[in-house]
Amino acid sequence: MQKITPLVMIAFLGASSVYFSARSKGNPPPVKAEAPAKVEAAPSSEAKPEAPAATAANEPIKATPWPQEASDIAADPKTVFGTLPNGMRYLIYPNSEPPKRVSLRMHISAGSLMEADDQQGLAHFLEHMVFNGSEHYKADELVPRMQRLGVGFGAHVNAFTSFDQTVYMLDLPELSDDVLDLGFTVMRDFGDGALLGAEEIDKERGVILSEKVSRDSVQSRIQEKQFEQFLPGSLIAKRFPIGKEEIISKAPRERFVDFYKSYYVPSRMPFIVVGDVDPKDLEARITKAFSSMKNPEKPGANPDLGPVKSPEGLETAVFTDNEVESTDLSLMTVRPYTKKPDTIENRIADMPLYLANSMIDRRFERLSKRENSPIVAGSASKDAVFNHVELGGISVTADDSRWQEALPMLEQEFRRALLHGFTASEFAEAKANLLNAYEQQVKSKASRKSESLASGIAQTINDGSVISTPETDLEIAKKGLETITPEACHAEFKKFWGDAGTHLILTTKQAPDTAKADLAAIYQESLSKPVEAPAASQSAAFAYTTFGTPGKVTRPKQIAALD
Repeated sequence: MQKITPLVMIAFLGASSVYFSARSKGNPPPVKAEAPAKVEAAPSSEAKPEAPAATAANEPIKATPWPQEASDIAADPKTVFGTLPNGMRYLIYPNSEPPKRVSLRMHISAGSLMEADDQQGLAHFLEHMVFNGSEHYKADELVPRMQRLGVGFGAHVNAFTSFDQTVYMLDLPELSDDVLDLGFTVMRDFGDGALLGAEEIDKERGVILSEKVSRDSVQSRIQEKQFEQFLPGSLIAKRFPIGKEEIISKAPRERFVDFYKSYYVPSRMPFIVVGDVDPKDLEARITKAFSSMKNPEKPGANPDLGPVKSPEGLETAVFTDNEVESTDLSLMTVRPYTKKPDTIENRIADMPLYLANSMIDRRFERLSKRENSPIVAGSASKDAVFNHVELGGISVTADDSRWQEALPMLEQEFRRALLHGFTASEFAEAKANLLNAYEQQVKSKASRKSESLASGIAQTINDGSVISTPETDLEIAKKGLETITPEACHAEFKKFWGDAGTHLILTTKQAPDTAKADLAAIYQESLSKPVEAPAASQSAAFAYTTFGTPGKVTRPKQIAALD
């Protein structure tokens, strides 16, 4: 069964990016590399932002290490990792599906969290502006040039801005020199060649404001309420990527240039290539395109995201919105996140809680199928948010807004797991499902598409995951599952939740004024009722062991029209 995530979790974890697609408009020692070839360049009335004061000549930048350098997990041996003297890291992964194509990703380790108070929304605005005039293209030249070479806009050229990252994506339809030259020239221009013309900025303000209106969704509104509730005093609650209307409307060019020069720097700019390519050829292209980029003397720093306050006891909250499509109840805990290296030991250490959450998912699935059940779905999870917050959640979706009936079921199943743990049969099922998921990844390895691989690799940049093979992942999973027991899953579940304060959240269309007090009262009443250990179930033998006498083919007949 596909896991159904309630809106309260979707909004918190998922509604964090603002997307843009290019559209037509009526729009050893350091290596000294050549500048990228100019492609149909034309004189521009806008000057390129003044280059930042560079670091000392020929002084290599200390680059961020790749995750495997601090891990006992081997990186996929097909992957070529490299670092230029200016600190720019790159990764090349040969992949022949689809053949004769390549996907490029430029990951900027900066998003709306890096904005100053008077720059709110400019990280996303910049994502638009790099398409609107650069060192090699006038504002109205880039998209037509791409179209002439078969690089479509929309599906092939787009980008997104999140709280902590901006990612530019090009999926090239062929490997000709013209197309590759275009792709690398465009990516270099994104990195430090945007003109950021004042006239073009003014033209784009209305586009951004329209996008802000269009993104006023129920998910974004609920997310804002959540951040205010869960992260009071944190910068995260004040830096939504779409930004502030007054800043989008009036920010001067200088504030765009400041963000661009401070954060679009080689040391924050891993470059990813996945496709049907020769890594040596691509390394040469990367070196030629990006080695001449400079780092400023004082690059932008990561901000202090502020405190993460865990709730004390039970704290209730009610989020209402007329566009909410379901009524959800969630128990959530929030705590500071401690980043750990991606190692075999740490991967295995995470497995018991994952299995425990999977077993709770399965319990809610069974409960939702009972006659007249007050819930239609339920789930349990643990997630890290921006490497700053650790979030745990146990949620149910109420049937037909019957949240008063659903809440005791949520509380009692949560308490049942805390007090009594899990049965051997539940564990066997969860273990088999997890193992099967890893096995399916191995089986589907050869059919992985370059576009998806490139985007997936880009998403590992901030979380520090080793890019290991599906076979390695399976091997680690098998090693962990050999020793993990139902008792270990119970212990990890208690460790995560036992002493934690919790938020109890109701998300619904409308709620009475007494809803917060009602939540607390119903929850406390449910606590007074005992919960029994889950009943152990026995695996039944497969009912069908014989299928009768096999039939015989008496007369074959070939129909030519069906060949």
